[in-house]
Amino acid sequence: VTSKPFWLKVWWFIAQFLTFVFTRPTPMSEEEDTGHLYGYGDPSLRSKLHEIVDQRLVDVSGAKAAVPESEVRQQSAFFVKEFGAPLSLVECLEAAGKSPWGLALAAEFKRASPSKGDINVGIDAAVQALEYTKAGACVLSVLTEPKWFKGSLADLREVRVKTQQWSEAKGLSRPACLRKDFVVDEYQVLEAVAHGADTVLLMVSILSRSRLDALVAFSRELGLEPLVEVVTVRELRIALAAGARVIGVNNRNLHTFELDKGRTSQVSRELAVSHLGSGVKLLALSGLSTAEDVHECRSLCCSGVLVGEALMRAADPASFILNLMGCSSPGRAPVLVKVCGVVRTDDALCAVAAGANLIGVIFATSKRQASVAQARDVVDAVRRFGERASAIKAPERQEDFTSRCGLLQKTCNRSPLVVGVFLDQHLEEVVEHASATGIDAIQLHGAETTDFVKDLRRHLPDVWIMKVLHIPTGDQASDYSALQAQIESYCEVCDALLMDTAVGSASGGTGCIFDWEVARRVQEEWGVPVIVAGGLSADNVANLVTSIKPLGVDVASGVEDAPGHKNAQKTESFVRNAKAGTSTERA
Repeated sequence: VTSKPFWLKVWWFIAQFLTFVFTRPTPMSEEEDTGHLYGYGDPSLRSKLHEIVDQRLVDVSGAKAAVPESEVRQQSAFFVKEFGAPLSLVECLEAAGKSPWGLALAAEFKRASPSKGDINVGIDAAVQALEYTKAGACVLSVLTEPKWFKGSLADLREVRVKTQQWSEAKGLSRPACLRKDFVVDEYQVLEAVAHGADTVLLMVSILSRSRLDALVAFSRELGLEPLVEVVTVRELRIALAAGARVIGVNNRNLHTFELDKGRTSQVSRELAVSHLGSGVKLLALSGLSTAEDVHECRSLCCSGVLVGEALMRAADPASFILNLMGCSSPGRAPVLVKVCGVVRTDDALCAVAAGANLIGVIFATSKRQASVAQARDVVDAVRRFGERASAIKAPERQEDFTSRCGLLQKTCNRSPLVVGVFLDQHLEEVVEHASATGIDAIQLHGAETTDFVKDLRRHLPDVWIMKVLHIPTGDQASDYSALQAQIESYCEVCDALLMDTAVGSASGGTGCIFDWEVARRVQEEWGVPVIVAGGLSADNVANLVTSIKPLGVDVASGVEDAPGHKNAQKTESFVRNAKAGTSTERA
């Protein structure tokens, strides 16, 4: 065999050298690598997310010292040998896209969060995940961060094992398991595989571009297709440059905790323009809680939605999922729960965290009367919880009464509202207090006429207005003709009606129950949805909800230790039993 001429060898080496010089990637500058990170160029800008990431770096260092990487690799190999290799996230999403839902549901397990505190601390991860799996979730997102989310790798393993066992017994494909955490090191990806994850979350907002590239590559070496999270269009471009195949849009900025559901739309438009036909899968990751939210994501051609907090608070996760995905049989939305007579922000936050939809602050003379300052504090706390900066406007007046009630129900299920309660007070006083505190709704608890309501509407066109109907006890409650005429007149001008017990001259807060047959007749025979108050407690509210099926329930003294001082345990039990009553009714 003849050897190549010397000059040919020289030219070959020159060609290789020139190829290396001109094709090697240009090292990124510091600004190119980390300029997208919050606080770049200004170290004084610190957020809760920085604190969490710093803690996770410490945690990883401690984990490496306790369990060497080589041992975690062995654990990963043992797990894969026993339970099988990771699923393809892309294939799971594609299969879900062919289902009747038309997109994937990623159902999340998290016991707590930095923005909302405890959500459902005592719940078992595997039990909850099985509920999600049986209802049709194709991805199970498990928070494994221990300090702020109260999760663990043990949760992830239990979820994977138990849902796989159930799926195999039923002859079904198992859901993919996502390790949702603040992944900053390859060691955490190894841990994920060792505990059953099929994918991991990589957040562009906490990773330099070089670290993102490295973690994407490492994940794929282990058979995982990562879910790359973005918040902005700039982060989307970084994710695409890293070769991300599955991108999730976090509608919540974790540096500021600001929620903006429009982010998914913005990223979707940019993806369509810049990466059309790429096959990149897009998921909406947060702030979703209603069928309307999911429908909007379908219209944006999302491949899936991730739902967490709403599912963790749901009394019946399976029913919630079916309603959320728009494929359930017709049924009532969860009953609205109003906790009234709140003067302390802690009580308000306890109520909304438990799932209350309406928080009542009383401006009328009462043993539960709130000052303007107290009401303002309650409004601010409820807005922060609902991740909004302003009042939620009432609809325009074209809709009929039943439709307005439905809109109120949908609105309250998205974000709790604050209701100011007034009793025969001057119009100017009502307007002044509403404007000064920023309440979302007004409840008129006295003998206010329809003309008063019309005048109030002219002054405050964007505020929801509710009117209380006082129902006497005993034989006095049987004058249905007068009640019907009263209801018909108020339906023309109000957004909701509330029925409360009248005892003598007392207007509410009596702790007495009126005949619920009156409410049943108003709803079933006259077709008027009502909120029921009067003598309710955790002991009787489920019976009311299942038997009468009201639009909502209202409690004050039934969850108190003293007037204006709510008992957290009683409040949580009341809300839970009320919501469970709706679930029982569906079943």
